[in-house]
Amino acid sequence: MGCGPIGILDLLSERVGPQGLVIGLEREPLFCEMAREEVLLRALKNVKIVQGDALSTGLEKQSFDLVHERLVLLNVQDRAAFLAEMVSLLRPGGTIVLENIDSVSWVCHPTHRSWDALRDALYTAFHGIGGDAFVGRRQPELLREAGIQNIQMKIEVAAPKPGDHRRTQLISLIDSIRGKVVSMGLMSETELNGHREALLNHLANPSTTVIDELFVQCWGEKPS
Repeated sequence: MGCGPIGILDLLSERVGPQGLVIGLEREPLFCEMAREEVLLRALKNVKIVQGDALSTGLEKQSFDLVHERLVLLNVQDRAAFLAEMVSLLRPGGTIVLENIDSVSWVCHPTHRSWDALRDALYTAFHGIGGDAFVGRRQPELLREAGIQNIQMKIEVAAPKPGDHRRTQLISLIDSIRGKVVSMGLMSETELNGHREALLNHLANPSTTVIDELFVQCWGEKPS
């Protein structure tokens, strides 16, 4: 669900083998085309790309052994409807897998006012459009509400070093919604640029520690 340009389609292709079939569902036409090119390039003969909406996929109900999403749940506004669609595609006894972030751990040390300012602006703008940067911790609860059983959870966190793109992820995310941050009056262009430059300098210092967001995997079974 929301496979993007490739996602884990190659890994799923290897796992199901020549007798299995993997469907990559993607809403954005550009990502669909990129995914189809990757499928051809990697000769993934058991993978098919379908363009569609995750809230109404049009795929056959109760026909999949596994339904997976990564970093989609945190972006959709109607999470209950999204999970209901995922569950509806699973055969009885099938497995649903969610992988999303929880920003509770996202800090830098020594602390820096530009980190705090940009992070807070990002949260306000993202939550204002229905996103949830802390949805990772809610995944077991959401699966229970969707009727899933035997729920399990795994959490990982990294400390990206200088040169790792994850170290400056906050700046990349702010850049992607710059217009929203300014239009909501969270900060002016001048303020944003000043915080951005100051934080880049702070993060370039190898003595600065960055702890990434939690990456939370959660899975369970559809009752049989």
